[in-house]
Amino acid sequence: MELTAQQITELLADQDLLISAPDFDGEVKHLAYNSNDVEPETLLFIKGRFKAEYLTDAIQKGVKALVAPETFVHDTTLPTWVVDDVPAAMSILSMAFYGYPQNDLALIGITGTKGKTSATYMAYEMLRVATDDKVALSSTLQVITGADPKFHYRAHLTTPESLDLFRWMREAVDNGMTHMVMEVSSQAYKMERVYGLRYNVGIFLNISPDHVGENEHPTFEDYLEHKMMLFDHSEQIILNADSDHFSELIEHAEMAVPRDGIWLYGREDEDSPKADVYYETVEADLQGSTFAVRQAGQQAERLGIAGEYHLDMPGDFNQGNAVAAMIAARLTGADPDAMREGLEVVKIPGRMQVLTSAKHGTIYVDYAHNYASIAALLNFVRQNETVEKLTIVVGAPGNKGVSRRPGIGQAVSEGADVVYLTSDDPQFEDPNAIADEIQAAITNKDVVINREMDRTIAITEAIKAAGPNDVVVLAAKGMDEYQKIGGVDTPYENDWAVAQRVVNELEA
Repeated sequence: MELTAQQITELLADQDLLISAPDFDGEVKHLAYNSNDVEPETLLFIKGRFKAEYLTDAIQKGVKALVAPETFVHDTTLPTWVVDDVPAAMSILSMAFYGYPQNDLALIGITGTKGKTSATYMAYEMLRVATDDKVALSSTLQVITGADPKFHYRAHLTTPESLDLFRWMREAVDNGMTHMVMEVSSQAYKMERVYGLRYNVGIFLNISPDHVGENEHPTFEDYLEHKMMLFDHSEQIILNADSDHFSELIEHAEMAVPRDGIWLYGREDEDSPKADVYYETVEADLQGSTFAVRQAGQQAERLGIAGEYHLDMPGDFNQGNAVAAMIAARLTGADPDAMREGLEVVKIPGRMQVLTSAKHGTIYVDYAHNYASIAALLNFVRQNETVEKLTIVVGAPGNKGVSRRPGIGQAVSEGADVVYLTSDDPQFEDPNAIADEIQAAITNKDVVINREMDRTIAITEAIKAAGPNDVVVLAAKGMDEYQKIGGVDTPYENDWAVAQRVVNELEA
């Protein structure tokens, strides 16, 4: 793989990104945005907090040329393309360098405040059955570019940087993959990680206040605007008719896609707005649920997905995610039998995992990390368990999602009896200060508040204090094996492993 200087200039000019081009007629054979990844003949993208002194190391490793903003000043003779948007330029050049792999994949993009990961894995499992393991995945938890486990990678961002995304897409195509399902965050659009990328199907699950703060979206309106950009880059749209702000969402969707390319789904009840696909619970327990799907209207009849389905995951709030994933899978070639089989086996690491102990109750491990997801989880526990005392262990990340902290406190206030406030990827913030913000929103005076910033100790103490008829919820980190502290991924046992170990030690 390579790009010539002429190709780079033309691609950037075609997108109106180019400010100036160097007097250079060579070619590049590697792309990088981090000086640590430079190889001989690399085109290096200068983005983010890249410092001029990093160039010394990059030059020694063989950097050949740069793409940089006007503000980046260096005293080298390296050929430099000056652009007005480096992330957008990186996306455009990356997809070209890797041979536009997205054109060889049926792409499903999924966004929403909650449920992205669940819906992504559901679609992945259904398509995995339908395609005989020829589906790739990009999620908050992992990236999968081939059936062999060596092509399974730990994810670092909900949506990868564009260079990594297109490299993984190329690897997926080379591995014979025909489909790809990926989470698409609002930050992906704000930071231009998916600039120029179009989806065969885009799913919009829901929207509620989240990711508002100085390092993310300045306002909810900005958050919503970037979420809705998925509509502008999708050939067909699947939209939750029960979502908050539905009128704004459908208005934007109808401007982006013809009405026959929009598929509305919603829960079956008399107050639901008109949808194409309805669903309702037939039965539900702690092992999973059975739900019925009904098609309404001529357009929906084309799907042919009416009937009953079993989802091997607890929580009736997962049924809507499943229906959205079903419609997407159907639109990209899956049949109902593959859907049924995929939903029966779907497992999401760290999502609604249940550990039952003899003396210390039931322990739930889930990635729930904002008001909507924590409130839904606690409500589910209350409805489906006989709970004498409901304890939650929870924190909030540092330097992001500041607006979600009061929401976490509100959810705790509404649904828990006991809370252990602890650390959750504090980054450069003081975890105690983050806990203060959560605690300030716990207005229910009956909630017992404990503070323990060592997450392992907090989980241990919560389980120790639980009786046989109690429930302990470990929220937000799931199977994540790192704590982000001071910019460093610090090894962490993960919530599920800690819970298993503690229960084994207590009940040995």
